[in-house]
Amino acid sequence: MNQINYEEIISQLKSDLNAECAIANKYGIILGSAIKEFSKGKVIPQKILSLISNSKEIAAELSLENINSFALEAKKNNYLFTFIEDLILISKLELSVNLAKFMPSIGVFLKKLSESSEEEIHEFSIFDFSKEITKIEDTLKEEKIKKDKYSIIKDLVKYLSN
Repeated sequence: MNQINYEEIISQLKSDLNAECAIANKYGIILGSAIKEFSKGKVIPQKILSLISNSKEIAAELSLENINSFALEAKKNNYLFTFIEDLILISKLELSVNLAKFMPSIGVFLKKLSESSEEEIHEFSIFDFSKEITKIEDTLKEEKIKKDKYSIIKDLVKYLSN
């Protein structure tokens, strides 16, 4: 199993897109971050997570096929939350950034990241239960022999101590 280095991906995003980013899993736990407000190991606020998890219902009510992202405008920055089934990408952007140009590239990136993080199992090992059962039976026999081995001495000690 190869583990993804999210911090390296975040630094690459920062240099390529000129934006601070954070990556979280579907539970909202930040896996890597360059954003001070969303540091690694923290959890995305519950209200934002519920908005993300309810995006399908919101899309249905608005007669949309799906919702892939949403933006929050703050006093100094925009926070763009782009999400797919397993990952959430948070981008902190200046107010002057054109979101219409930025969002498609970030969506494609997130899909590629999700595809690369899926780990495939190519080979299955066959588990032989009969061997394991035989080992357990052998262990039980050995334990019984050990238990009965000194039973005469144990009985003699009990008799003398009474």
